Amino acid sequence: MVERTCHPRTRMILLSDKQASALSGQNIWLRLLILVLALFAALDASWRQIAMLMGLFWLFMLLDLSLFGKFFRGLRFSLPFLAAYWIFGTLFKKPFPDMLLFSLKLVFFIESSVYCFGNLQTRQVLQDTVWLRKRKWGRRLVHFILATGLYIRAYGKHFARHKIRGNSSIGSVLDRMIEAGAAVFKDSEVIETQLGMILQVPQAEADPSSANLIGLSLMALMVLISSV
Repeated sequence: MVERTCHPRTRMILLSDKQASALSGQNIWLRLLILVLALFAALDASWRQIAMLMGLFWLFMLLDLSLFGKFFRGLRFSLPFLAAYWIFGTLFKKPFPDMLLFSLKLVFFIESSVYCFGNLQTRQVLQDTVWLRKRKWGRRLVHFILATGLYIRAYGKHFARHKIRGNSSIGSVLDRMIEAGAAVFKDSEVIETQLGMILQVPQAEADPSSANLIGLSLMALMVLISSV
């Protein structure tokens, strides 16, 4: 319904309300807690722990197969940074095992971010922030978060229109990233209009108990892995 009223050049929806999966109903605050826990778990993780954590998240992502495509797109966006890291790491003679372990931790952080936010729906955000939006500063915060998500989604769509070829240089990839950013900036008014429409749509209640139980199980297994 939002797409019909948007400018035809920018038909984009933040965290669109597509068909729900077993993970889509997880509470947003639980998602944030999982992400923070994943970040701290990865900081001091050994080779075995990081491999187990990555495998654990892939296992839970089987409950929503659409997350795998988003994970690989996230990897594609991180390629320029990883390439620069390996170039400078090699120039400064950083040990290869340390570079590889850092790269795996970055991949894991991308994986955990996709798990936490790859299937997050707008209605879920609004449901879980009702108490927060009762306050003026809370409404501004939610508005900022949703707007940021819209801009990121628009950026990803603009960037995806130009496929990265195997022979593309780092410079050409960076040029495409800058071009995508400029295109999204031109659509600022459209994004703000769309955000206003999203906030006006009434939200129906849903039972997220099973999805939250899955998230709590993931957290428990993460703590267990980090302790061995």
